[in-house]
Amino acid sequence: MSPGRGSAAAVYATLLSVAVLVPAPDATAEAMNVLAVQTVPRKSQWNVMSAILRALTDRGHNVTVFTPILDGDRDRYTEVHVHEGVMQGGVGLDVGLTKVWNTISKLMPILVNVTRDSCETIFQHPRMTDILRNGRGSSAGFDVVVISPMMSECVSYVATELRVPMIYVVSSPILTYLERSFFGHVPNPAVVAHVLSSHGVPKTFTERLTNTLLTVHCSLKKWYAERRQRLSNPQPFDRVDLVKPSLTFTNTHFITEPARPLTQDIVQIGGIHLAQPKGIPKDILEFIEGSPH
Repeated sequence: MSPGRGSAAAVYATLLSVAVLVPAPDATAEAMNVLAVQTVPRKSQWNVMSAILRALTDRGHNVTVFTPILDGDRDRYTEVHVHEGVMQGGVGLDVGLTKVWNTISKLMPILVNVTRDSCETIFQHPRMTDILRNGRGSSAGFDVVVISPMMSECVSYVATELRVPMIYVVSSPILTYLERSFFGHVPNPAVVAHVLSSHGVPKTFTERLTNTLLTVHCSLKKWYAERRQRLSNPQPFDRVDLVKPSLTFTNTHFITEPARPLTQDIVQIGGIHLAQPKGIPKDILEFIEGSPH
């Protein structure tokens, strides 16, 4: 990345962070055009992404989002429904699938395949191909790309092609198996639990050893599964050097997560998707206040 492009990415990343986390700007402030891509067809992930997008539109910015889950159009907000293939999503519990996904050795390759299939589906959508074909940089029509990653960096392809800054939205704690490729940082497995670990903080020697083995095992399974897909089903995003996120929003908060090192480009936004609590009904409030105990 060139110095000029890196500086622009830093500026836009800072602006987006401010746009989400602070009150609405003055009416005369310039609005950003945001392209969002929801690659995970699951309601839990969409809850966090949609909360960020609503914060942006409420503050006067324009958002276009490719998503399998619809919220309904509103001012400054345009949805492109992607519902083909793995992006169809759905709600429910399939006991047969839980048996398939019950081991990490099976889970990691499946998640890699699902993520790559999602990328392929979205990037082949007619609206997306028009966006990728018609402009780059300042002529792309977008100032920043907001993406929800899961298992593969293929989601970064749109920002790479448009040559604009990219923001990741992670709806869970930091994905340990992607931390090195995203941020160039590997947490010490002796003190930082893997996201798929059964314990929050490794304390005993056995827990630290198993956590280290889990970290190595997941990284190897992911690398092998993705390499296999690149050889058997190569895609355009396999032929380019994908950009890294300028900023990452993670659905965590320091009061609920164990202490751990984080790079400076990670912003914790835990609870942004939670609705404001409603007031206590008057009759219940009177009962509570009038109770002798």
